[in-house]
Amino acid sequence: KECLFFTIHQPHSQMDISVSTLNTEYPLSVELLQPTGISARKSENSGKHYFKFPEKDGLVHEIGDFQLCVSTISRQTVQVSLIIVIYEKNAKNIDVASNLNRIDSSATTSTFSNFEKITLSIDEKLQIMKTEQAKRAFVEKIDRSHIENAFEMINFWHILRVFAVLFIAGFQVHAIRSLLP
Repeated sequence: KECLFFTIHQPHSQMDISVSTLNTEYPLSVELLQPTGISARKSENSGKHYFKFPEKDGLVHEIGDFQLCVSTISRQTVQVSLIIVIYEKNAKNIDVASNLNRIDSSATTSTFSNFEKITLSIDEKLQIMKTEQAKRAFVEKIDRSHIENAFEMINFWHILRVFAVLFIAGFQVHAIRSLLP
């Protein structure tokens, strides 16, 4: 069992944690422990793990040193890929760097406020693009469904028409043979 410690400064922080083995035949158990030692998240025996903590944005959790423990049942050394992304957020659920409140210069404050305006504008535009992409994907899914239904109906009626032509041809051959001596 190997453990990694990392510090969280804001009680509203959001963590995206991804753990995977480079060789999928070795299952991993992953556990996230809060600073008080209480298990916040535990997942077992899989080659890949991905989770968010807390699962919903804006929930409050403890601050301090979190512990991420990874263990495997294999006796061999297992190579693990680990990615931890921490979004430090304030009470308004806005991303902030934990050390920005330690800087008191007015020039940097105006620069940071301008930077915040620009990043919020970019974030707003990205949200609009994400919404538009979701709408287009939904419309494409509906269109694809209609096209597949139309294709199935066309195939059905063509097959029915082929059987009708073969039946009529067989009936005509039978009728002609019965008329000839």
